[in-house]
Amino acid sequence: MGLFSKIIKTNEIILSSPLKGNIIPLESVQDETFAQKILGDGIAIDPVVGMLYSSADGVVLSVADTGHAIAIQYDNGVEVLMHIGIDTVELKGNGYTPKVNAGDRVKKGEELIVFDIDYIKARGYSLITPVIITNSDEFKLIKGATGKSDFFDNLITLKK
Repeated sequence: MGLFSKIIKTNEIILSSPLKGNIIPLESVQDETFAQKILGDGIAIDPVVGMLYSSADGVVLSVADTGHAIAIQYDNGVEVLMHIGIDTVELKGNGYTPKVNAGDRVKKGEELIVFDIDYIKARGYSLITPVIITNSDEFKLIKGATGKSDFFDNLITLKK
């Protein structure tokens, strides 16, 4: 048997965490659209640092005018929506600074959005950030991480 004879091909895709914070099951999010997985399956994070990074290489599909949400299609085929906070569209962009635009090519680890945690919390908004696989009908979510997540820790494992 050669050195490479034990390699097993897998269709698993592991998405890394775009945020640092506490992981929350999507079903526990205080927004029915996310909790009922209407936009897709995923996980949520309550961030402790006001930075959102790209989990993988891909292309930005859209950035909300208010800067609170971004959608990316990663090169592995996974489409992800990251929505920073609950009902934060009402802030009209205050507290959010997008660093990329729709159509931009991004690399894993690239800064996507900077947000002011203190400003958002002071106005009474939750920072819980759903990370949604919007094309989750094309994938099976095998497992999501639990506990705390640091930037780029394994967050979601999918199977094609």
